[in-house]
Amino acid sequence: MQKKLLAAVIVAIVIVGAGYWYYQTYLLPPPPPRTIYVSHWGFGWDQIKKIVIEPFESKYNVKIVLISGTTSERFTKLTTKAEPVPDVIFLPDYYTYQAQQKGLLIKLDLSKISNYEKVYKVLRDQIPKSLAEYGVPFTIQDLALAYRTDRHSKISSWKDMWRDDFKGKVLMPTITATSGPMALVMTSLAYGGSIEDVEPGFKALEALKKDIVTFYSRSSDPQTLFERGEVEIAPVLRYNWAPLKNLSVPVDIIYPVEGSLYVLNMISVVNGSKNIDLAYKLIDFWLSTEIQKNLALAGVDAPINSEVSLPSDHPFNISPVFNNKPLYLNPEVLAKNLKSWVDAWKSRVEG
Repeated sequence: MQKKLLAAVIVAIVIVGAGYWYYQTYLLPPPPPRTIYVSHWGFGWDQIKKIVIEPFESKYNVKIVLISGTTSERFTKLTTKAEPVPDVIFLPDYYTYQAQQKGLLIKLDLSKISNYEKVYKVLRDQIPKSLAEYGVPFTIQDLALAYRTDRHSKISSWKDMWRDDFKGKVLMPTITATSGPMALVMTSLAYGGSIEDVEPGFKALEALKKDIVTFYSRSSDPQTLFERGEVEIAPVLRYNWAPLKNLSVPVDIIYPVEGSLYVLNMISVVNGSKNIDLAYKLIDFWLSTEIQKNLALAGVDAPINSEVSLPSDHPFNISPVFNNKPLYLNPEVLAKNLKSWVDAWKSRVEG
């Protein structure tokens, strides 16, 4: 009798458990997705959405909302805590450094980002200790020169922008764009200065400004202006290379003999985020081999994941960077000088 009773109890438990499982699995509505805000330039977002955002949202039941804008626009919003405050922010390393100095970012536990170890060691080793735990690099941005090959003979030097045949056809970044301080430093190096001594650069740019068509701040400006025939030479970052080479007019991109100057774009978690667990997952997802490769193939970002292999002639193969006098623009040096450079640029170059 007791055995029969025990068996009946067990059967009842199994039935109830199975019913509860069925209810939880098939009848109970799934929890609403959590929302995380991501601050990003927005350049290439259609491809990023397809390659990164939608798979991540599906995997983790998340809704990602983009906060787009230029570097300086988004940094200003971050410092003023403008709503909505992002959970994750993408910035050049020298802006990441400034954000860290202002206490706007959390100190990262890199052990929670398994793909961090796949980042090229030579790049990880360049990051100053004061910055290494507040931002994770996800791509490299190196500066090169783009020019119209059908209108001009071959160029090789940064100084070629001052050639007579480029008069009135030069495009330069504004100083608050990611490429702005890099262009100033490269000009200084070409004219006998250094990363910290930029006076030779300012003097050279003052002489050039009458031939500068405009100063760009948007990622897509170089493509638009080259396509229209308004400009014929410009300093451009790597993410511009593929779009420029696909224009209807012939554009080539070269490293100047003076060297290759680069910065690292970084992902950070904003202090005060209520979604830190998801922020870690998003960073790790973004650094994964598959995502990094697919972003490169789509022409979005150059991969810094050392496991990604690209054809030697692919515009996002970063191997040539390390073969062409690579110069890392130390974010501490840049952040320290940025305000004075911006003020001088606005009065002497764009003024």
